[in-house]
Amino acid sequence: MPSCFFLLILVYHTCASLDVGSVPDPGKEVTYKDLQLFTDNFSEKNWIGRTQFGILYRAKLPRGWKGIDDEKDVTVKMWETKNYLPNDKYHCVSPEYLFARVKDEIRFLSLPFIESHQNVGKVEGYCFEENKLGVVYDVKPFDTIHNLMADKEKFGWRNRVKVALGLARFLEHCHVNTSRYIVRNLSAAHVLVDQDFNPYLVDFAMILGGDIGDGREPGSGVPLFSYGYTDSYVGLCGLWTDRTDVYTFGVILLELIMKHTSHGLTRALKLKRHAFVDDIACMCYRKKLAEAGNGEVKCSFINKYLRLDPDFDDEDGTELTMLALHCVERLPHHRPSMQEVVHKLENLHVVDKLARF
Repeated sequence: MPSCFFLLILVYHTCASLDVGSVPDPGKEVTYKDLQLFTDNFSEKNWIGRTQFGILYRAKLPRGWKGIDDEKDVTVKMWETKNYLPNDKYHCVSPEYLFARVKDEIRFLSLPFIESHQNVGKVEGYCFEENKLGVVYDVKPFDTIHNLMADKEKFGWRNRVKVALGLARFLEHCHVNTSRYIVRNLSAAHVLVDQDFNPYLVDFAMILGGDIGDGREPGSGVPLFSYGYTDSYVGLCGLWTDRTDVYTFGVILLELIMKHTSHGLTRALKLKRHAFVDDIACMCYRKKLAEAGNGEVKCSFINKYLRLDPDFDDEDGTELTMLALHCVERLPHHRPSMQEVVHKLENLHVVDKLARF
């Protein structure tokens, strides 16, 4: 078993009050009126999409605000007590739980080794005004990869690999730190890209590591993962490891190469019952293994339209498919580390050829 594999056991408990600690840099506090100003009163045109516990908006800091010389594009996330599922169903979390998680996120993003990483949204400001909880990220947003997933024109092969590599490098950065942080609720809806398709992870509602996060859970019946990104091993054993992030990264990688989110793929394949992208991919692979007599099989699940992209390489397609399948292995110790994932991605032909990642 690789030495960097580690185990975090959650302690399930309840408490009457939450000691959420202090937030760094009080000078970054903003008011709810500020957030309304930045987002044009949370207008529909600035709506980007939902995260597990919030909503993302395009926003602008006006010229002269806190002395800035010109207006600045940023991203605002408003946290919500409603955890939405498909078909507008939702679970609720307590305001106390949400407040603690917002503070955990801000503390995490303020850590020097995190704040300096190029693939994370840096905190420009935050709002703790009564029940209005918001964070301003220093990210000029184009869109989330969840929204772009099915768009082969805007989101081509090279940029999909670029996003995968940037996200993998950030997760590796978290896992190899001495405090060994795990994100836990990775989702395509939590990955923003700018106009150059540089990826930024902008949701850390369930970050755990060091002295951040204490095993608190959102409450009975509320999913521990973003919908469609569930590592069944955690559900069975209650154990969180760095390989939990590897699993959810593998789901995102499958979505990137198959050009569909989990629920989008169900519709595209006209399935009668909902199936997640990792379930479909593993089912297809098991079928190929059976046809080959359970010998070693390499296959490619790359979407047919992405295969037509001028930057696409057949060998890369096979390597990415097998890497994604390796990441979503049922048992955590069968999955690669994020260091191994980054190494695989860096050796793809498209990365070597373009050398712009």
